[in-house]
Amino acid sequence: MVDRMGLCRQAGARNIWQLPPGIRPTPIVVLVDELAELYLMADKSEKDEIAKTSTALLRVAQLGRAFGIYLFCCGQRIGSDLGPGVTALRAQCSGRICHRVNDPETATMTLGDLDPAALVSARAIPAETPGVAIVAGQDGQWYRARSFYVTEQTAEHAARTYADLAPAWDEITSHLPESVNA
Repeated sequence: MVDRMGLCRQAGARNIWQLPPGIRPTPIVVLVDELAELYLMADKSEKDEIAKTSTALLRVAQLGRAFGIYLFCCGQRIGSDLGPGVTALRAQCSGRICHRVNDPETATMTLGDLDPAALVSARAIPAETPGVAIVAGQDGQWYRARSFYVTEQTAEHAARTYADLAPAWDEITSHLPESVNA
């Protein structure tokens, strides 16, 4: 992200989309699954590393979109009980998706600052309707949405079919220090 910021600064651009196509870096999607594990697995000796990682994720959440880095944080229960780092990160997430939940606490963690009807709707999604979720945007509005069901086999086939369109990980990380690539 620092390199992308420098590239934009050098070109006088506020974001990568204002850069000429020839020098525009490839957008990157960062998917952090089970975010809570980052905070729960830490023992006393790992606290400093966890704090650094949390701060880095927060920085990507705050600035990443302008530089073509899109952060998706996933988890079942990402609440304030995990610490202030999670709370700050969650506050920076511009959109939220809440699939069917059984308990009001989980709905509140995801959608609590929205209309109370969103919480009720998240709890009312029937189990037999996979892919239905409550989606909240930056504007505070929420919607009930349903995605198309895609089987695991179909997803794997699509990944194999279109894998050549994505740059190789080595190409994306070639300029990073070796400790980051590990």
